[in-house]
Amino acid sequence: MLTVRNLSVRFGDVLALEDFSFDVGPGQVVGIVGSNGAGKTTTLSAISGLVARHEGSVTFDGEAIDRLTAHAIVERGLIHVPEGRRLFPFMTVQENLELGAYPRAARAKREQQLDFVFSLLPKLKERRGQQAVTLSGGEQQMCAIGRGLMSCPRLLLLDEPTLGLAPLLVEEVFALVRSIRETGVPVLIVEQQVVHALQSADHAYVLESGACVMRGEGHALLANDALRRAYLGV
Repeated sequence: MLTVRNLSVRFGDVLALEDFSFDVGPGQVVGIVGSNGAGKTTTLSAISGLVARHEGSVTFDGEAIDRLTAHAIVERGLIHVPEGRRLFPFMTVQENLELGAYPRAARAKREQQLDFVFSLLPKLKERRGQQAVTLSGGEQQMCAIGRGLMSCPRLLLLDEPTLGLAPLLVEEVFALVRSIRETGVPVLIVEQQVVHALQSADHAYVLESGACVMRGEGHALLANDALRRAYLGV
């Protein structure tokens, strides 16, 4: 589905990402983990067209997308939920969700997708008429993910969805990720929450200073002694 080969991104003289290759297959959850500044967000931004100047190739369903504009990539069903929620605070929950149904393929399915999102996130249905600013942090994050789902994604990219959330809410976000995968939508997630990401991921990649230093199945990486020492203090 998604094939990334030798992806490198440079900001001026700073090499933010170097020679990174990975794949996301149908029905998979793939995790990219690492500390702040490791190159995780840069990776997603390059894939989704938000960083225009990079080296390497990005292919989605056999089509090269690395020179397409961001909106053209969205039209192909590759949907990026950015870090920081970025809701419209004084619009209602439902209005925020409906803005996600912008791609051509999603407009005709807006009501159907809204029902789908509410089935996954019943709390949002209860709060559909509330302004987004009145939601808790966890509810705002769920609304941001729901807005991404409104776009009828063929692949969902999640950037740090648990940032700033309490541990119980972190569990809820990863439960939602697994539920999304069960509906047939693959997920590429970047996270600093290493344990949760590796527990949920079929395959995972560890970035340090823009370079991939480990890769493998999520549970296998979680048992890796070097990773446990570096990220879990074990």
